[in-house]
Amino acid sequence: MAGMKTITRSTTLAELVVEQPSRTRLFERLGLDYCCGGKKSLEEASAKQGLDVHTVIAFLQADEDTTTPDTHDWAGAPIADLTRHIVDDHHAYLRVELPRISGLLEKVVRAHGRDRTELPEVQVTFEAMRTELERHMVEEEQLLFPVCLAVEDGGEVPDGVVERFEHDHEAVGAALARMRELTDGFDLETVRCNTHRATLSALEELERDVHQHVHEENNILFPRTLAALAG
Repeated sequence: MAGMKTITRSTTLAELVVEQPSRTRLFERLGLDYCCGGKKSLEEASAKQGLDVHTVIAFLQADEDTTTPDTHDWAGAPIADLTRHIVDDHHAYLRVELPRISGLLEKVVRAHGRDRTELPEVQVTFEAMRTELERHMVEEEQLLFPVCLAVEDGGEVPDGVVERFEHDHEAVGAALARMRELTDGFDLETVRCNTHRATLSALEELERDVHQHVHEENNILFPRTLAALAG
């Protein structure tokens, strides 16, 4: 595609996804952490997953020939539009889905928790993550996003604010990874009932949305805020 940079082993996952957001689909399939791990080079991230970096580069190049670029270029959008999108889309999604998944997990653990021993741990991990996300969203809306918007008008960022929110993202990413591990990749082949199936499907969709959410903050919003502050 015209205008695309050459992909090398040292290109970071964040650079690749910011340039072409549709690459997130391939990274999800390969298990490459482009959100919390976006600062890693393609070579580092591939090695962590036991993948050959040259094969991953070939996949990326083939994907460019078949994928239509995403309509929304959040990398180039005003910070106000990006923060509004995060609140209206990602935060709104979480406020509906987190309580729904809690209810599903409660039913599944009650019905199958004795013989499917991973389910109680999935529930505990999820509930801890839910508490963290709900606190995190409120703090983003009341503290972080107003700071990001103020920077565009010459405001300052309090020391450590961005780093603290990045740390929160790492904790959420670890919880998602643990639930994926416990459920063998949200495997639907051995589900015990339709509620179990709905739970695993909802957790997998939640994972995809949170990955995109964290990517838009870690790899776009935070660097742009810090760049505006430095400029």
